[in-house]
Amino acid sequence: MSNGLDARQLYKSRIEAATEIWSKIMRNEVTSRSQLEELVYITYKQRGIEPFRGLSKIRIYDKEIATIYIVGKYGLGLVDSDVSNALKDLFSVEIACDEVYNYLKSRGFQLGDGDIEQLRKMLDNNVLGPNIDERGFRVLRYVFTGTIMRFFPEDDFVGTYRALAKAFPDLASKFMRYVRFYVAFRVAEDIALGNIKRVEEKKIMKYTYCLRLNLTKCAPHDKLIREIALRVYKVPKRVLDRLFPNEDQKSYIPKAQ
Repeated sequence: MSNGLDARQLYKSRIEAATEIWSKIMRNEVTSRSQLEELVYITYKQRGIEPFRGLSKIRIYDKEIATIYIVGKYGLGLVDSDVSNALKDLFSVEIACDEVYNYLKSRGFQLGDGDIEQLRKMLDNNVLGPNIDERGFRVLRYVFTGTIMRFFPEDDFVGTYRALAKAFPDLASKFMRYVRFYVAFRVAEDIALGNIKRVEEKKIMKYTYCLRLNLTKCAPHDKLIREIALRVYKVPKRVLDRLFPNEDQKSYIPKAQ
């Protein structure tokens, strides 16, 4: 049973933080990406918000800028072509990711040979990272962020993964890490919302999400779910100790993304 919250309420403070940051951006108080990254760090710390964890903490607040951009464009309606051009130095990564996302969406995430070639060209962009792995992860993180905060449909996240896996088949297993990350977040959400109260329910939900996404091998490790629930959603340890009785109680920092 739910404790009365819905998923969007879990992100209320994050959206408020993004709105505060946008107010400073629109007053021209932020002039560089590094300054924006520092502002995200300060604002989140003041509000007790943990960034969405990738599978590493490297440049985590730079990656969290995706949240700010998505809230501004899809939540507040502040970003049009003129604003996007004016702020391209602040949001260079996010603008590139958004272009990829909207291109894939315009194709219904169904890619022919010409579309695959176009996707490869769009990811041939050093702004997104030094190699194709990191560029793909950036796009997935962007769509993940919009999906987990309910600005994008879940099907769009799955479609983005499938498109990237089709365009870069040798990296499909690496891109699957973000699918596991997404499932871990959804299960952690259910714990935070009070929808999962027993170990058996937690086990069932991991595989239920994989079935819903129509993807195999996407069940995340319990340690990752526990870490997200603890750090991002602030679920009390006593609740997590009951749901994860066999997990090491030490902090688990996932590695790699």
